[in-house]
Amino acid sequence: MRATLLPFLLLLISFSATAQDWHADVSYKYLYSQRWDKIIQTYNFDRPFLTEPQPLLVHGLNATGTYIFQSENRFQQGLNVSYSYFNSSAENDNFSNALQLHFVNIGYLLHYENKAKSHGFYSDFLASATTSALLRHVNGETFIVDESASMALGAGLELQVKSGYHFTLTDRLSVGPFVSITYTPFLYSPNTEAVINQTKGLIARSWTGLGSAQVGLSVRINKE
Repeated sequence: MRATLLPFLLLLISFSATAQDWHADVSYKYLYSQRWDKIIQTYNFDRPFLTEPQPLLVHGLNATGTYIFQSENRFQQGLNVSYSYFNSSAENDNFSNALQLHFVNIGYLLHYENKAKSHGFYSDFLASATTSALLRHVNGETFIVDESASMALGAGLELQVKSGYHFTLTDRLSVGPFVSITYTPFLYSPNTEAVINQTKGLIARSWTGLGSAQVGLSVRINKE
């Protein structure tokens, strides 16, 4: 995941001198995947002795950084990088099981804002390449299969629509809430079932679609 982020971060730094706005977002993120939910539900069904079932991977946190480039148009272009984290932990007698799901997205966006009429309202339309990594820990230790850490890597395409409002604090600083809806039509992650349930191809396919929603806070710094 670090190797994925590094080239893009260097690109953002090189362009920062020409960026008009820099946005930093933090948010709560809700995730839905019917196929991944089915895998975890099957894991619980096959283990009726568990007093605490494994929670679904639905609640997470997101952090995002965006550069918006100078333009006189209402539509402005930008570059975006984001990180999301989800956790599912269950504590049972002499047995704890934790799933950790990471996403790193790198993408392009169109930022729409009519500053003369919108009075702080804006909308973003994003298309991103998304990568994921699912890891499992048992009793506080990395789960090992065939002498290596059990891990499921994934890759796909994410589409996002975001709307928000900025309250101006100073000439260069503003802050405000936002909401967004995201759809990933295809995420290829063939080892997800193996990491969660130690089976492969019995419950779900090697790919899934994802839907998510975010509610959060955005900070904008205007460099002009």
